[in-house]
Amino acid sequence: MDGLITKFEALGLTADKAKEAAGNKKLAPTLDGLITATGQSSFSKNTGMLLYKLAAKVTKEKTPHGDYIAQAIGSGRLGSDEQVSAATKFCSKNDPTADEKAFDAACGVGVVVSDAEISAAIAGVLDSFKDTLLAERYRALGRALGKVKSTAALQWADSGKVKSEFDAQALALLGPKDERDDPAAAKKAAKKAAPKAASAKSAESRGWEPATLESMFAEGEISRLHKVGENPQIKPELTAEHLRATGGQVITRFPPEPNGFLHIGHAKAINVNFGYAKTHGGVCNLRYDDTNPEAEEQ
Repeated sequence: MDGLITKFEALGLTADKAKEAAGNKKLAPTLDGLITATGQSSFSKNTGMLLYKLAAKVTKEKTPHGDYIAQAIGSGRLGSDEQVSAATKFCSKNDPTADEKAFDAACGVGVVVSDAEISAAIAGVLDSFKDTLLAERYRALGRALGKVKSTAALQWADSGKVKSEFDAQALALLGPKDERDDPAAAKKAAKKAAPKAASAKSAESRGWEPATLESMFAEGEISRLHKVGENPQIKPELTAEHLRATGGQVITRFPPEPNGFLHIGHAKAINVNFGYAKTHGGVCNLRYDDTNPEAEEQ
């Protein structure tokens, strides 16, 4: 196990994280195999993190060409989360060694998006959202960011640069946040004729603002979830059966706690399951059938 810990630390993992990974019976052999496939023993932090994330995603059944993807990461052909996600998707249905040009095209290998191109693409999106943004201000920013992230010209752009440029252009258009962007203040003004004894603290005083559904699902790993029907199955007929049953609609579910007590995990699950379905025009089912009330503590 010590050998694995040392190997994993070379990826840029902290000592604690490397130890945790080495003790994971599912992750450890997969990550060890991917590192071996690269033929390297030291890695940049970005390369190391991409290999670590790949190990958490791939399985031999769903991604039989994981070693090929690892080699592409190690050689620098794949250098971003978006490219690695595209690679796993491509390799779930195709043999990359049979057509490397198709693999490169599908994963944006060699594509460089300049700062000027990033700026121009974002300006175009914000211009198309201008009326909405001026009316709703920062409340509409999540939708605009989602549109930016789905813009074909920015598919292989550096996500950090995209977010920084988006924030800069949004600030230039809307100016700093003020009372118009304070949900608590707006609610207070609307109810001024019939004030209540207690009122919510302003966003400024508490130092944060509630996230919108659009912003929750426009950023991070959750924004890269597979589309309906894209989740690889052992048998293709299972996918076809699923699509027939759902009509191609996003359907999630939330199993409530039988004893009535919620913890932070439930709060996250409620947000993700109901919110993701609503954002994508789907439905979320409230289900009890996968719980066992008799086994719960009263």
